[in-house]
Amino acid sequence: MLRTETRRVTAHIDDQVVCAEYSEQTGQLCLRRDGALLREWFPPHSWMAIASVAGARHWGTRPTDDDLMALLRNEMTLLGAQ
Repeated sequence: MLRTETRRVTAHIDDQVVCAEYSEQTGQLCLRRDGALLREWFPPHSWMAIASVAGARHWGTRPTDDDLMALLRNEMTLLGAQ
């Protein structure tokens, strides 16, 4: 049976609510700020985005909450630098 859950982590960064959502069924990865879509990836790009912050722990298809939080913080740092 396929898992159909969406894994979601939320953080408050610079007075904004940001979240990362990952669909285990489709591999879609979304980054949202105050509900608005900022970034969206699909496999294999979503897997590479996760693996780039997860390091050797995982290869990207089943991220943990910690992996998604690391991705969220990394992306918000990059977006803040632009």
